[in-house]
Amino acid sequence: MKVPKSLFCRLRTGFFTPRFLLSFLLAAFFALPARADIVTLTAADNGKQVQLRVGDQLVVRLPTSTRYGWRAAQVYPGQLTFVSSSALPGVSSGVPGAPATHQMRFQAIGTGGLDLTLIAAVPGGGYSPLGSYFHVYVTIDQPGVAKNVNITEYGNHSRVKVNQGDQLQIRLSTTAGSPNAWEVMPLEDDIVKLVSGAPAAPSKKARKKKAKAGSPEEVTFQFQALKPGQTTVRFLYRSITDNDAPPVRDFELQVEVPEPPK
Repeated sequence: MKVPKSLFCRLRTGFFTPRFLLSFLLAAFFALPARADIVTLTAADNGKQVQLRVGDQLVVRLPTSTRYGWRAAQVYPGQLTFVSSSALPGVSSGVPGAPATHQMRFQAIGTGGLDLTLIAAVPGGGYSPLGSYFHVYVTIDQPGVAKNVNITEYGNHSRVKVNQGDQLQIRLSTTAGSPNAWEVMPLEDDIVKLVSGAPAAPSKKARKKKAKAGSPEEVTFQFQALKPGQTTVRFLYRSITDNDAPPVRDFELQVEVPEPPK
């Protein structure tokens, strides 16, 4: 860093004032580039929540019995991007006795929330005790900026933290022409509210054809975080023609809205 001439003169004369020193130190601090962090996860972090900032890198090391045994279940455009994949010794995954470790590196590129889900790419590729499924909830924050939080059915029975004003989008799978449909259970408080619930928008190619009966579809439910507190968002997948029929499956999400910083 180049020393200003005025500072050089003061260094020679030994003349400093507290105000001058404070101003100089603050200027030097804010001139430094923002430092990106590297957050590393292993098998022991399965099911946890992870906090990142834009620019941070997320490294996931999982045990495997094959060289490249894991892959992301979906993509996260505008939030998290895949950077690289490599093989490491088995001990790197944190699981004693694992033959090898598959390391995946991601980078946070935009604010939001997502359920990062990794599954074994090859049958039997997961290694005990993790099996073939790894899931963490990732929040990428930018102070003072509301974000979109996206949860899929992989996040069933998990916990998420959203800030007041954030949008919470839950996407659940269904089947075209099925007599069953997702129904959101009544919310007992005003911590979050349901904004909309509709089938997910199809791609341009899909719009040309009507979905065949039996083909997979998704329905999207949009919530907004209104005030601090904890609540449970619950859905039942059940018959729309037979009220006495038991639900086929359910989806439950614990939601926490923290007090805003003062």
